[in-house]
Amino acid sequence: MPIDESLAFVPLNIAVATVSDTRDAATDTSGDTLVTRISEAGHRLAARAIIRDEVPALVAQLNAWIDDAA
Repeated sequence: MPIDESLAFVPLNIAVATVSDTRDAATDTSGDTLVTRISEAGHRLAARAIIRDEVPALVAQLNAWIDDAA
């Protein structure tokens, strides 16, 4: 389906999650790229996190973002 250019642009709030046991803020280059592209596209970065590669940690972070009313 093509983009309907007649519709007004609606910026989204987007959260970026990097799932890794080895990355930190200094080495998360893929996360940096996503954040840049989100901003350049006119959207808003709602949150960013680096999460251990463990299901409970991932579930906890996603639930925290879901519960955040902001």
